[in-house]
Amino acid sequence: MKNNPVLFIFLAFLMTLRVSAQDRSFGTLPLVRKPGGALTKGSGVVDSTKYKDALKIYNTLVAARGDYRFPVPAFVMRKETSQVAGMNYDALEIKLEEKAYDVCKGFGPDPDGAIAFLLGHELTHYYEKHAWRRGFAADYKDLPIGIKLDSLQDDAANETEADYLGGFLAYSAGYGLFDKGPQVIKGLYDAYKLPDKIAGYPSLQDREELTRRSAQKLKRLVDVFDMANLLTAIGSYQEAYQYYRYVLMEYQSREIYNNLGVTAVLDALQYFKEGELKYRYPIELDLESSAGKGSGMVDTRNQLLHQALLHFEAAISMDPNYAPAYLNKACVYAIMGDAKRAAFYAEEEARPAAVRGHYDKTVLDVDVLTGILDAEAGNTAKATQTFKTAAAMNSNLAAINLDILNNTPPETEPVSFAGLPKTEKIDDQSLTGIADNVRINQKLSITLNKDLFFHQNPDQGPGSRLFVSQNGQTGVNTLFQITSSGYKGNTARNIGPGATGNDIITAYQKPQRTIETPLGQIMVYSKMIFILGKGGKLERWVNYLKL
Repeated sequence: MKNNPVLFIFLAFLMTLRVSAQDRSFGTLPLVRKPGGALTKGSGVVDSTKYKDALKIYNTLVAARGDYRFPVPAFVMRKETSQVAGMNYDALEIKLEEKAYDVCKGFGPDPDGAIAFLLGHELTHYYEKHAWRRGFAADYKDLPIGIKLDSLQDDAANETEADYLGGFLAYSAGYGLFDKGPQVIKGLYDAYKLPDKIAGYPSLQDREELTRRSAQKLKRLVDVFDMANLLTAIGSYQEAYQYYRYVLMEYQSREIYNNLGVTAVLDALQYFKEGELKYRYPIELDLESSAGKGSGMVDTRNQLLHQALLHFEAAISMDPNYAPAYLNKACVYAIMGDAKRAAFYAEEEARPAAVRGHYDKTVLDVDVLTGILDAEAGNTAKATQTFKTAAAMNSNLAAINLDILNNTPPETEPVSFAGLPKTEKIDDQSLTGIADNVRINQKLSITLNKDLFFHQNPDQGPGSRLFVSQNGQTGVNTLFQITSSGYKGNTARNIGPGATGNDIITAYQKPQRTIETPLGQIMVYSKMIFILGKGGKLERWVNYLKL
């Protein structure tokens, strides 16, 4: 697994053969059929280093998908040289040939990415039910409707979708950028001694081009997802919600449903009057005060909270053991004043799921929520002890709530840092200077709805890119300049790649909020965002500005 949380492209070099009756849907869907290759099953590879390595990658992809509404196919490795990889519906298994594994492991600096490319593609075929139409058409091929259905079958569309969604699966699994799909395809063709043209498949050149185009489309979806996360980090919840919805229309996962619910909750918190919510709830992506606009619009906030519950339920329906959704659901009930249900979902659902799934951060957040419930019920001594224990285990949110319980205002970012972008530069460019002459690539612009537009300049500088969210309804444009992977420069206060959270705090004092991620932490200041990866080391930072 790679540390870079940004992008991994699963590609696809696949175009399944229009198979015969015994080889149709609910049979075998091979990546490629070697001309003259035998269909006999080769011996299995079990308990070897190769098998265990590939199985670990496979399990990571399955966990990232988080969809347990269907049985998970078994993973097998076989000593065959006929199909590279394939999904066998009769046996409910995904196969990777040992020879294909060897080719991938010898592929440059990212062999795990190449293996995940093959496995992710096949998993996507399974989850997206690409075999259904082929099987249905074959079953009714003697009828006119069967012939019409078969004529609508579009293997190219299925293969391209498997590349596209498989790539996002890998991205959500935490794999880094993998953009060598065409080279992997060529390497496999060479290793298997395949001709450039095989009956029933597109040419090698066409497969390479399909892979490149899928990668381009995937990059745009990942950019939308990144923008949603950035907007959530700075508190632009309504806009973030629309970005997550756009991703959800393309790709369904428990995390996307959960994030949709989170943004709806955070939006709802703005409609509580000041003082209605005293404590700060352990909702993922939010460690800031819940007091907001104070409009007191009860109907609006309740609608948003009920909407959030539906999203959390959708996440749980995909994975009944997904602890964060249970915790967030408990938080919603607590915010709505239903302490009994909040306690039930926290202690009887979220905590056991978090322990089973090793969600250590979620276990701590359950403690924080129970502390809030005790404090609200007047059990001050018990709440104090709970907050102290959690704070001693590095829960920043517990420490903040302890201060609130003791009527001690929590520390906030010094006002003197409010003008940072005027002096902070990335690629020797200040964001205020960029705002005076915004340059975007219009070919990459996306319309999310009639009032919301996503623009970007992927080449803002040699080591940075620019994201712009244009909100026609509010008239506000939000700009983010983001350092690219491998950026060599430093901030104005000499913070650079590899810096620790303590280094950043020493230079910039404490942030407005911190956000935990599967790979590290996000530190949010009034005009800057620091993104820490595995090991708590700085990977990227962002300057942002609203105009």
